[in-house]
Amino acid sequence: MSKKERKLSRRAEKQPAMVLKPVALVKNDAREPGMRDWSRVFSELVFEREFVNALDGLEDFSHIIVIFWMHLFAGQERIPLKTHPQMRTELPLVGIFATRSPIRPNPLGIAVAQMLERKGNVLRVKGLDAVDGTPVVDVKPYFPGAPDDHVKVPDWVNKLQRHTLKMSI
Repeated sequence: MSKKERKLSRRAEKQPAMVLKPVALVKNDAREPGMRDWSRVFSELVFEREFVNALDGLEDFSHIIVIFWMHLFAGQERIPLKTHPQMRTELPLVGIFATRSPIRPNPLGIAVAQMLERKGNVLRVKGLDAVDGTPVVDVKPYFPGAPDDHVKVPDWVNKLQRHTLKMSI
């Protein structure tokens, strides 16, 4: 182990333990993950009562970012380092971090969902790609970013998007 690696290792040992606790649970009709038109899925995010005041003002946003724990994929012994996106072999084999695969070292999901309404500790949203019972780790308001013409993606992403568009028509 190099001097730099030992220093990084000691720094990591001094860090507090990483602990995530759910702030809400997803309630919807999606019982299992899989290919579906998530843009048509309506969900409720039911927050723990202790967080009800933390939601104040969120109803003024049209969209929110939902960060969730993909619990159905947690605890896998062996995580592949490479995969074909959406397990489609006609697409290139790429590193797991270059995909949105749920099978990853830390199965965190992130999605932008349309905010429909807030009632007390419940947010009603549309387009969240999480199944019923999924623990929500955090929510954030969505702020529009830079223009899309500055975003670069590999060709296989465009192919997937065209495929998804054809399926939804």
